[in-house]
Amino acid sequence: MEKNIHVLRACRNLARLAAVCALTFGLLVGCNDDDDSAPLNYAETIADGRVAVRQALVDTDTPSASVALIDGERIVWSETFGYIDQATQTAPDPTTMYGIGSVSKVFAAMAAMKLVDRGQIDLDAPLVQYLPDFRMAAPEYPQITVRMLLNHSAGFAGTDYRNGFTNAPVPGYAAQVQQALATQRLKHPPGEMAVYCNDCFTMIEPLVAAVSGQPYTQFVQDEILAPLGMTHTRFALEPLPAGSFAPGYTGERADPQEYTNAYATGGLYSTPSDMARLAMMFMNGGRLGDVRVLSASAVAEMGRDQTGSLLFNPVPTFHWGLGWDGVAQSGLAAVGVTTWHKNGGTLTYGSDFFVAPKERLAVMVTGASVKFSVGQLAERIMLHALAERGSIPAVPTPLPDTPQPKQPATDADLAVIVGDYAQFEALLRIEALPDRGLKISMYSNGVWTEIANDLQRRIDGSFSSDAAPNVAYRTIDGEGRRYLVARRPGGLGHYLVEIPFGQQVQPAAPLSTAWQARVGQRWLVVNEDARSIPLVQGTAPPRFALDVVDRLSGYLFASSIHTGPQIVDPTGSDTLARMFLKIPVNFGRDLNDVVIEIRDGEEWVRYGSTLFRPQASVPVLAVGDSAVMIGAEGFAEWRKLSVGGTVAIAGASAWKLYDADLKLLASGLGNGSAGTAPAGAYLMVYGASDTAITVTLAAN
Repeated sequence: MEKNIHVLRACRNLARLAAVCALTFGLLVGCNDDDDSAPLNYAETIADGRVAVRQALVDTDTPSASVALIDGERIVWSETFGYIDQATQTAPDPTTMYGIGSVSKVFAAMAAMKLVDRGQIDLDAPLVQYLPDFRMAAPEYPQITVRMLLNHSAGFAGTDYRNGFTNAPVPGYAAQVQQALATQRLKHPPGEMAVYCNDCFTMIEPLVAAVSGQPYTQFVQDEILAPLGMTHTRFALEPLPAGSFAPGYTGERADPQEYTNAYATGGLYSTPSDMARLAMMFMNGGRLGDVRVLSASAVAEMGRDQTGSLLFNPVPTFHWGLGWDGVAQSGLAAVGVTTWHKNGGTLTYGSDFFVAPKERLAVMVTGASVKFSVGQLAERIMLHALAERGSIPAVPTPLPDTPQPKQPATDADLAVIVGDYAQFEALLRIEALPDRGLKISMYSNGVWTEIANDLQRRIDGSFSSDAAPNVAYRTIDGEGRRYLVARRPGGLGHYLVEIPFGQQVQPAAPLSTAWQARVGQRWLVVNEDARSIPLVQGTAPPRFALDVVDRLSGYLFASSIHTGPQIVDPTGSDTLARMFLKIPVNFGRDLNDVVIEIRDGEEWVRYGSTLFRPQASVPVLAVGDSAVMIGAEGFAEWRKLSVGGTVAIAGASAWKLYDADLKLLASGLGNGSAGTAPAGAYLMVYGASDTAITVTLAAN
């Protein structure tokens, strides 16, 4: 998930960056002097890491960051950077918490494995054995196992973004996801392939609660955090103490505390020093000191490659673990070191957690911006530490930018790759050039942007340019589909990573009359919580849209407040446009069906669990007092201003005022005045079910 807001430049003068070192276990950085028997102090690694972190703060406009490097039982480096209060130039300290986002999935996997250790869960038993009320609108759902939740292979559509990120706690998100799944199809058969899936981990919450008899958050606290002594790690169930966490920034203003309500998926706040204790537990096979948290076999299973049994894995670059993004991080694997890794991002934070169990080395990097280059920094710190201690000969250097010899493309070569390819939130178009080379354009937010040009065929069959020879494209076929595969340098540039980048889409039969009539229409959200960060910050219009793309007939492109354009197939139904992409790993994530629902004679849209009403039929707000009724389902109500003027609201729990283009103008809680608004502006009001809200429009 990428952040759509701007943060304050982290520093204007690098010389004034504040750094605080955490010294734990009585071991001091730089204490070895000239004694060869003393522990390595990693002075060179720390010096390089400081430079890299400080530069990354500047490059990504990140206000603050925190880092820890762990060697066996020692935290050899713990340091913070930047400011958590720009006005007072207050620096974070080692106890300052950051949202760790999807690194929380490691804890979800641990919670499940705790119950496996106790004999209460079998990883390969059906989920419905433990959650009898779990349902889906797909006949295969009883085949979903606990393991499939933990290795992203269950087949769920992806992520229910509604109410996922808010500026106040919104309990019940996991129940919302389970309720939504009951109406949804699978995008692939259970266990067929692995596609990154947040909803899989959200369902660990009701699973753990049902089996243990405790709420998920309490189970994690009692069974993992407390035994490990992770005293500065917690779920944001309520406001955190002032100054205890690092905020993101919008301009010169600190953002409110972010609440990630998907607890198992991404809900934890923590510190690198606390995460060091977790790393030590993994390196010790489930034990920290005299405390055993997991069995050695549970730790080993979490760190075992789960992709070998997948039925469809055409580019096996990524090796999922249980909770881990991979159990063989490519940058470390390139130098012969096995490393488990987990990345995490929210709307505010970015984090990465690396553990090399055999080397007994780990790193945690976190910063108050999703743009912060956490993965590259973690990889860099690990490689420098391995080189400094002699585990590898040297820090690897980037691959040479030497183009492969060209092999002119034939008509058959071009026919194989030219065409349209779809992925999550984008469309790619590959076109042949007069010299038999290629160019690639990307369609997003209604605009075609060229992303590659002068791609020539090489002797290995891929297409790349002389200007960027290590960025290459090729196609593969699998299960009757054609995929575009992208190859790019990763991390420090010393290795290449290939990933399925898009699925080829062929023009289909023309749209039906019903779908043609919906093209270009817009719908407004009614069931998103008023405290949802996208609504609070106004980072995207609160609507759903259906459009078409030139030269690709028969398909629709759906976009919403939470997602960019996603291709759907309306063939065969006038009320259901189906998600259909089957792209492993990441570019086929977070898809949805478009469902048309008839409500009071109007066509509403359900997209995932988010419900939208027609914008064209929003009632017009007349001058004077108007009673706006909130219905039994508690949905927000919309009104369109008949004239420009001032708007006053009484009896609402929350309200938001938008201009005619749905740009947020003002918002508030409870009674209030929205100030002056132009004619054609839109008012969104919230209130209790079956209550009336009084809205007064006074003309200019």
